[in-house]
Amino acid sequence: MERTLHIESFKKQFENIDTIIVKKIFDFYKGKDSLVTKSTVNWRIHKLVEKGIIERVGRGKYRLGEQKEFHPKVNQSTKSLYTILKNEYPFLDISVWTTEWISQWMLHIPETNKILIEVEKGTEDSVFYFLSDIRKNVFLNPSRDILDKYAQENKNQIIIKNLITDAPLQKINNLRIPALEKIVVDIILDIEILSEYQGRDLESIIENAYQFHSIQEDKLLRYASRRGKREFVEQFIKNII
Repeated sequence: MERTLHIESFKKQFENIDTIIVKKIFDFYKGKDSLVTKSTVNWRIHKLVEKGIIERVGRGKYRLGEQKEFHPKVNQSTKSLYTILKNEYPFLDISVWTTEWISQWMLHIPETNKILIEVEKGTEDSVFYFLSDIRKNVFLNPSRDILDKYAQENKNQIIIKNLITDAPLQKINNLRIPALEKIVVDIILDIEILSEYQGRDLESIIENAYQFHSIQEDKLLRYASRRGKREFVEQFIKNII
């Protein structure tokens, strides 16, 4: 297999290429074997990813480097909150994440974290009233002014918001959480809820997200399109990266 993959030659061919498209990979292997088929090249691409030679950065797009998945550590508080909600609303589509996952990439780490709970449109009020009865510091789509006035200091803030249809999610430890592509878009756009994660800190978060994890551009931009801000998000990230 090492012989058919031509790994060292492959690395040399694409070492200065930021984005490697499938056609270029096919042309590379065609140059090694004029009879090679597309299905064979697709299999080789799969093996190159599996071996950590290349990583996916979009549909049909790759670059040299090992795939680095985003698998944050979920603390007991977040797990407990998710379990309570799923027990109360077993058929509700729920996503949960905490800003402690991204604060490690910031220049100035906030004193408190936010737990963001996203639920299907039309159920936000019900979830908000339910959680307000059993938890403190719970807010429904709050403005920055509301958080500044009413959020209790030194306590995690629980924020309920609408889950955008077809948002990129993943499952970890039986919890539905956002994919990193979704988190990046949200911190760029949700400037009211995530006001303390803006400015130079936001740039630092995005720089580190791209450095330490594999981000699929097509997935990120599809979600930005769902939020009606594709061009803005794309240009914002380009200005940083």
